[in-house]
Amino acid sequence: MKAHGEKSLPPAGVAGADREEAAKQRRREIVLRLSLCILSGIMLGFSFPPSPFGILACFGLVPFLIVLAGLERYGQTLRYTYLTFLIFHIIALNWTGGYAHGNDMYMMIAGAITMSVHPLFYFIPVSLHFFTRKQLGEKAALAALPFVWVAYEYTHALSEWSFPWLTIGNSQSYDITRIQFISTTGVYGLSFWILVLNVLTFLLYAALAREAFRPLSKKSLLFAGLILAVYYLPAIHGVLVMSHPTPERRDSIRVGMIQANIDPWEKWNRSGYGIIEPYIRMTGDLVGESGTSRPDLVLWPETAVPYPVLAPGRAGQLAEIRSRLDSMDVSVLTGLPHAVFYVDPRKAPPSAKHWLTTDERYDMYNAAALLQPGVKEIPWYGKMKMVPIAERVPYADMFYWIDFLRWGVGIGGWQIGPDTTIFTEHRTGARFCAVICYESTYPGFVAAFVRKGAEFITIITIDSWWDKMSGAYQHKQFAIFRAIENRRWIARCAVGGISCYIDPYGRTYDAAGLFTSTTLARTIGRSTDLTFYAEHGDLFGQGCLWFSALFIAASIGQKFKNKKRAQQWNQRL
Repeated sequence: MKAHGEKSLPPAGVAGADREEAAKQRRREIVLRLSLCILSGIMLGFSFPPSPFGILACFGLVPFLIVLAGLERYGQTLRYTYLTFLIFHIIALNWTGGYAHGNDMYMMIAGAITMSVHPLFYFIPVSLHFFTRKQLGEKAALAALPFVWVAYEYTHALSEWSFPWLTIGNSQSYDITRIQFISTTGVYGLSFWILVLNVLTFLLYAALAREAFRPLSKKSLLFAGLILAVYYLPAIHGVLVMSHPTPERRDSIRVGMIQANIDPWEKWNRSGYGIIEPYIRMTGDLVGESGTSRPDLVLWPETAVPYPVLAPGRAGQLAEIRSRLDSMDVSVLTGLPHAVFYVDPRKAPPSAKHWLTTDERYDMYNAAALLQPGVKEIPWYGKMKMVPIAERVPYADMFYWIDFLRWGVGIGGWQIGPDTTIFTEHRTGARFCAVICYESTYPGFVAAFVRKGAEFITIITIDSWWDKMSGAYQHKQFAIFRAIENRRWIARCAVGGISCYIDPYGRTYDAAGLFTSTTLARTIGRSTDLTFYAEHGDLFGQGCLWFSALFIAASIGQKFKNKKRAQQWNQRL
């Protein structure tokens, strides 16, 4: 017989069976978590152009939030975060390596690094969400998440390591009616809207789970109603805005564009006048065919002239180009490299280059210049926002010794332009800016040109690096946000497409196909009116940063309060 209080031992094999069942349960949980993270990554990836399903972003974070809600350790959280956003990057950014054609090993390596390293940046908002949840609880963390996420996106666009391409609001470019409110908030307002929808949907899921998935509980109905209201209110606002558009000034300008479809690799290996001959010939054809509706301004794309024709040693070539353009009697904005030499080498920044023959110090800018008949002066603008590594090593003046990390196809090692420049077409008096390629993904940066007086926006780019993968389509769609934010016409000229015009409400006109050679011309409006966003910039993003700081400060305060309380309790014991 058993002594009093003695516990019965489990039958042989029962403890082992329990351990085996527990191990199976853990494996099932891991598989479920992995599946949910992969699902989130897929939904986010396919919410971006050229996929028309931007709605996926509005609910794509919900599976990931379900996983986060069940995690208690930072290590777990970061591992699942990396998986989720790695899948997102592979789908949305697979074009970055140019794998469809495999022309450039540097590009393929850089693309792989971008897809595998950039997901680490999402550790920042997720870690802050996790920290807030640990200190203040689930509800406070969810309330903070939209602010924290937008604060991350806003600050991530400020440094030379910035990569605003995947701002989550960029997923909504096909739904132009719903996104009209960004003339007040900028694209970060869209990101906030998307995060709010994800949080509300997660709360609906949690309410349903607690109520054994009874859809008619009060909480379930409340969250469902909030989701519908938040989702449809921007669309109602957009319908009202687009049905009563702001009248444009009568001033206008006719802008032509040359899409010559020059091979972006081959042109850097060619020299002399012949490389720009197609642009001059097509400009002549465009001007000659237009008759009385001839363009006032013709755009050539980024680095259409692939050598520094403004340098003193190129005076003869420049004179020949100007003579031929003057005979057409048309102003031309062209992309080109521009070299600036330092008279005093001691004043050159550490990243400045050495001229091969004289050892003079100089900087090279990825620039745009305006050539006008009868005007001697040639104003130019140097690109200020660079693709990290590919165009410039971030903080190159500090890390100039790693300048060997440069894309070797003529577009690496640029210097940052000195200032924003507003061009003036002398006959019409039209004032405009020349945004170069990647710069068009920076909302506040483009708005700065508008505040400075740009009446319309031009974007010059290449976009021929990636075959017919999604990169060119994404880049074109992102220009829609800049048009709506600033209520400005955009003329977008690309080497191999997609050249087009975009009106102040985001509607696209005359879009040229990829890898086609064509000319375009359209009369577009000019405006001096400033939207709230154009006038105040990223006030919304800055506001989210301040609110995030309040939540984080409260979390830190609660942590110290809990620690002090624990110490007092231990002292009593």
